[in-house]
Amino acid sequence: MSRRLEKFVQRLMKMTPFEIHRRRPVPTLEPLQLILAIYEARSERTNVVQVGACDGISLDPIHDYVAKGQSRAILIEPNPASFARLQKTYAGVPNITLLEVALGSQDGEAHLFRSKRGVETGQPLNPFVASFDLQHLIRHGEKAEDIERITVPCLTLSSLLAEFDLTKIDLLQIDAEGFDAEVVRMALRLPDLPACIHFEHKHLSGADRQPLFDSLKANNYLLGYDVYNILAVHASFLETMRHSVAHRYSAP
Repeated sequence: MSRRLEKFVQRLMKMTPFEIHRRRPVPTLEPLQLILAIYEARSERTNVVQVGACDGISLDPIHDYVAKGQSRAILIEPNPASFARLQKTYAGVPNITLLEVALGSQDGEAHLFRSKRGVETGQPLNPFVASFDLQHLIRHGEKAEDIERITVPCLTLSSLLAEFDLTKIDLLQIDAEGFDAEVVRMALRLPDLPACIHFEHKHLSGADRQPLFDSLKANNYLLGYDVYNILAVHASFLETMRHSVAHRYSAP
């Protein structure tokens, strides 16, 4: 590199944002961890709804919190193979309801696509690959001949809450393999908005991404994110936390 070019590159680097030309540390703290720590510190019973619970362990950001049995948790998973593992994961844990059902745009039944690899060999199905969208599986590397369509029961979010007389969600955890945006939209139509919504942004379509973020902001949510997920925290939740802390430290 010539001296002139080297100086030009150095000047250019100085003009870039700091985080671009300085190596950042590997993230070791996810925004959701702070929310769960707050819930634990408050020692209050929280209402947790998890959409796409899979086996309850693999890549599950709320497992440790839910497994303590201190929250009222409703965990739903439509894939029978994953649901069987989910039952084993939380066997004997109190205050947990497990439902082998999908969350959809209407009550009734829905078609779910899943990997059928392993059926012939007796090995368990891949618990991570199940979606309403056939192309979602193909994008994950599944071949068409390795995919099967099954019919599963389906509920809307409002029907799910009505069935269990649940009027308020403290944490809505979503990992719906390409259906996350629609679940968030259902949540935003509830009469009482969830305090916190945690969902994957990795699989959001271009058409969904900005309108969804705009809708969350319009409903007074503040947004944080990590590599894979968005955490939407309602402004009222933060205000409650401020009052709680202020009361604690002002008490004689």
